[in-house]
Amino acid sequence: MLTELLLTICTAIFLYLSYRYAVGRPVGFPPGPPRIPFFGSYLFLLLINYKYLHKAALTLTRWYKSDIIGLHVGKFPVAVVHSGEGVREVLNNQVFDGRPGIFLAAMRDPGDDVRGIFFQEGALWKEQRRFILRYLRDFGFGRRFDELELVIKEQITDMLDMIRNGPKYPHEHHLVKPGGYRVQLPLLFNPFSVNCHFHVVYNERQSREDMAGLVRLVQMGMQFQRHADDYGRLLSIMPWIRHVWPEWSGYKKLNESNQFMRQYFAEIVDRHIETYEVGSERNFIDLYISEMKSCPGHGFNRDQFIMGLLDFSIPAFTAVGVQLSLLIQYLMLYPSIMERIQQEIEEVVGCGRLPTLEDRKKMHYTEATIRESMRIETLVPSDVPHKALADTELLGYHIPKDTIVVPSLYAYHSDARVWSDPEQFRPERFLDDQGELCLKLDVSFPFGAGKRLCAGETFARNMLFLMTAAMCQNFNYVLAPGDQLPDLSKNQNGLIITPPDFWVQLENRRCG
Repeated sequence: MLTELLLTICTAIFLYLSYRYAVGRPVGFPPGPPRIPFFGSYLFLLLINYKYLHKAALTLTRWYKSDIIGLHVGKFPVAVVHSGEGVREVLNNQVFDGRPGIFLAAMRDPGDDVRGIFFQEGALWKEQRRFILRYLRDFGFGRRFDELELVIKEQITDMLDMIRNGPKYPHEHHLVKPGGYRVQLPLLFNPFSVNCHFHVVYNERQSREDMAGLVRLVQMGMQFQRHADDYGRLLSIMPWIRHVWPEWSGYKKLNESNQFMRQYFAEIVDRHIETYEVGSERNFIDLYISEMKSCPGHGFNRDQFIMGLLDFSIPAFTAVGVQLSLLIQYLMLYPSIMERIQQEIEEVVGCGRLPTLEDRKKMHYTEATIRESMRIETLVPSDVPHKALADTELLGYHIPKDTIVVPSLYAYHSDARVWSDPEQFRPERFLDDQGELCLKLDVSFPFGAGKRLCAGETFARNMLFLMTAAMCQNFNYVLAPGDQLPDLSKNQNGLIITPPDFWVQLENRRCG
């Protein structure tokens, strides 16, 4: 009898503690789903929408009728914000400028520290970001720079020649089929984009013949973007899982891509260290090396620079081509929009030369279409996760220090309270009554905002315009026998949204 009583009491205590664990949360924390041991609330996100976790989180927001929800990803408390007011607060309030110490960030570096820019915080992050932005501007990064535009023009010309005449070198077979006019997306654009970026960083670029390394870099960058996810995967919840299921957990692919990318940039840095001469700085990399040598022992060191350089470069060899490919999907689904772009190109540019950034000022519809594509297909749906640096409040809820805070850019860009008919692809929403681009109408955040604003925004916008206009000027996107129109539901959710690799048929266009 006593044994049965003790068993009943123990069972009751266990059930009570389990209940408290499942539904317990800090006082004033936002409402949200329960948690279970090891996984937290992560399994609930997977059950709701395993393919698009940002959409699963939005479903929970509607379920709890709150613009902010609180949940746990493993042991980490997480607040996910879905309203425009909340998203703006997270992006612009420096108390949310921290970065969580998740395994996905730590595994990128072979050392014990988290290095680089994306996942760094505090004084080191501010110092590194300030230095990089200050001196990269001298080489054309983050501003209009005539020399850089000439380089972009050269790269676009090479790309157009490859499309028309087919591959000349083995690595180009990954980009275009023999005979030309059939290209693989999103891979096509990125080698040429990163070549322009490298011209800014270390005043070098590869010829088409020598682009094999760039193509492989792009492939590894895409592999990393696709095998991460916006909530850190199970790897961040249970890092030990990589030892049991390295393939299924995504660790093998992530580790392979991380090692390749880090080694690629280590070779660039080491080559410059070996040939550096004091007082004869050749490029931005030499300026950083000069800082390393003049202030040894602080944040400026080889390992930090390798990861920082990688972080500043990865959008150029992944994101630009992906965003262009997402836009092309919509141009194929809405051919009348592409026809309007082509008409605008004929009116402003004509046929005898490539479009320029000066033309961009007059090509309102083309620019509006690019902006609409970045709104409707938010490249980084959940932004890179933020972290509260102190106890604070958000939308009336208590957010404890070290809480991961996710500003859902996807939810904000699809909020009917901000955008009329947000599910429609409608470039006109950014035009005024005279058909001119009105920046006041563009309240989107495709590059984030605040101190964590993507440093490459100007470079990316310039690349997107010049490549979009050049492609529409020269080609039509058509369906070859056996092809089908893009299926947007097949786009993949990783750290960024990416379309699956697909081949697109181009048709030479007679301008005029």
